[in-house]
Amino acid sequence: MPLFPTLGVLATLVVNEVLYDPAGADGGKEYVEVLNLSTAAFPLAGLELQVGDGARAGSWRTVWRASGDSLGPQALLVIGGDSVAVRTATLEASLQNGPDAVRLWQQGRSLDLLGYGAHTFPEYYEGAPAPDVSGASLARFPDGVDTEVNAADFRGATPTPGRRNAARRAFAVRLVPPAPARLWPFRPVEVLAQVRNTGIETLASGSYSVEGRLLPVRGEPYLDAVVLGPAQALTVRGASPALAPGDSTSQALSWSGELGLFRLEVLLHGADEDSTDHAASLWLRFGGGPVLIQEILFAPSAGAPEWIEVGNRDGRPHDLAGWTLADATGHPVSLRASRPLAPGERAILAADSTSAIPGLAETVLRVAVSPWPSLNNTDDDTGFADVLVLRDRTGLVQDAVTYSAAWGSERGRSLERLTADPDARGLLWAPCKDRSGSTPGRENSASAPPGWSTELVLQPNPFSPDGDGQEDLLAVAFEVPASHTGFQLALFDTSGRRRRLLAGDRLGPGPRRFVWDGNDDAGRSLETGVYVLRLELVGGPSATQLRTIGLVRR
Repeated sequence: MPLFPTLGVLATLVVNEVLYDPAGADGGKEYVEVLNLSTAAFPLAGLELQVGDGARAGSWRTVWRASGDSLGPQALLVIGGDSVAVRTATLEASLQNGPDAVRLWQQGRSLDLLGYGAHTFPEYYEGAPAPDVSGASLARFPDGVDTEVNAADFRGATPTPGRRNAARRAFAVRLVPPAPARLWPFRPVEVLAQVRNTGIETLASGSYSVEGRLLPVRGEPYLDAVVLGPAQALTVRGASPALAPGDSTSQALSWSGELGLFRLEVLLHGADEDSTDHAASLWLRFGGGPVLIQEILFAPSAGAPEWIEVGNRDGRPHDLAGWTLADATGHPVSLRASRPLAPGERAILAADSTSAIPGLAETVLRVAVSPWPSLNNTDDDTGFADVLVLRDRTGLVQDAVTYSAAWGSERGRSLERLTADPDARGLLWAPCKDRSGSTPGRENSASAPPGWSTELVLQPNPFSPDGDGQEDLLAVAFEVPASHTGFQLALFDTSGRRRRLLAGDRLGPGPRRFVWDGNDDAGRSLETGVYVLRLELVGGPSATQLRTIGLVRR
């Protein structure tokens, strides 16, 4: 394939890009890029770069003279000011805004000419002048192709001194994040890496590859995130097919995340003329962040406002200004808070921070969310009414809650978070038990299930470990009585085969709590059906409990 498309006449030495009006102060940032299209070195003896003043005829001045060297085949020469780091020659004077012109002049003849702006005199342009641009360069597309019409050959572009305007071989990668919901520990997650051919040549099959790694992080991205290490190499699924210019393909990175904050980094490997976009990264959190949704009033009494309560479980304050709240529509709305949320403090999010909320103390932090994402009161065909996603100012999900209207029973009664452990899957919510119907700014009224007792307590039963973030884990709770020193907890199928040894210890009397993810001892997913949980107390009189469990995979 030829190095350049044959869309016009290929000159030998051409002006390939010009930056004459950079963003902000010029400050030595101007440059002219020259391209040698020959397969042989081009002698530069006698070569001049001249600029023309379009305000009057015949007004040319030289701003650079060659020292007599040569320019290699298909090489670029950058004649620029002191602030152009990649310059190979230095401009002796500044360039002017349009209408103006630049030309390559050698031994009494013009090798190439570029005019820009509304010109009066034809000597300053070829065919028709290019547009006058500000804050961008005028770049030839494709590189080196000269139709002898400046307006057709040049367009405004992001400056690329010393690099092709349209690279022959180049690719870019971007990450497609998982669904905007909370990621649970040990739940499988998949992120797509999209590879796009941004060059003008076809990428051959297998000529590029994707590398992914996951780095553990301490802190918060918008505050003081520190990457810890070591990095976990990720398996990448998907082929590297041939890609025509502009085409793209996707490769999948999948893993089961542990509790905590991570930075996903992806790097493209392969011969690439433009390395500025061969890497991409993404923040991912498994489990909840420092600020969690604690209570939701989605169906208030007549005349009362909807509101959401959030709580800071962190040991430091968090400024909610610039954070966002989104509902099932996916449109994020910014939060406005007058002060940071203190450690252990709760705040009320509402459309109006001054609206009356029964039972709310004056000292509770009020956070305005406008326009308010009106909360749905009716379940859709998925069995849920709405999704609430709380993000910090970097876009990282702090918490996400999918709620069902069926969980509430009457208007004016809120939904409260039940569990004290927000990082346990199978998160449970229930209607507020307080006589007033809600507890804005106060501790939730509902107790966290399951409660401790000498009997096995299972919730939810049946459960559905299908990775949707709802009832994915079975919570198991019981108490080893004072008459025993420990226990053994095992799971059996209805034929009597032991499928999973869940836990066991001899730590003495006291409460125990565990979860089951629906897998057997080998980590394989068990099929839908009925299973038997056997709790045997040890270190005392013989005592055994059996309970049946329903496992449903949708």
